[in-house]
Amino acid sequence: MKRTPHTAAVLALGAVLVAGTAACSTDSTAKPDGMGVVEKLPADTDEAQSKKNAQEFRSWINEHGSTQQKDAAGRVQRIIGEWNEKTGNAYISTDINGGKTQVEDPQAAATEIAKAFGDWKDSDQGFASVYDVFGNAMITNYKF
Repeated sequence: MKRTPHTAAVLALGAVLVAGTAACSTDSTAKPDGMGVVEKLPADTDEAQSKKNAQEFRSWINEHGSTQQKDAAGRVQRIIGEWNEKTGNAYISTDINGGKTQVEDPQAAATEIAKAFGDWKDSDQGFASVYDVFGNAMITNYKF
């Protein structure tokens, strides 16, 4: 039986740990790809505001939205981002693909949410993206 010196084993383990650490990123900020698409839900820096945005959105849709929009809007948990009458980006977090009740057609629900957001925030240059419960993009850069 051939024995490996302790120094060689420690160096090999250190190299594996350094390589593994370099491959992992601690950056939690979502970044757009080359086409400006944010595939993962950005970090929520103001959870109270994003929940308030979602509540205002759901309230408006319950009053003005279609039946499909009302059903879909109930899935909205938070709306992250900044926008105004002219421009901005909204990142809409939902419980689609993991909520208390199953969504029959997740993509249709995400589409209704994006359309409803467009109705709520009528703008010329804004974009909304809808994310499932895991933070994965379902609809990206829907112009509202």
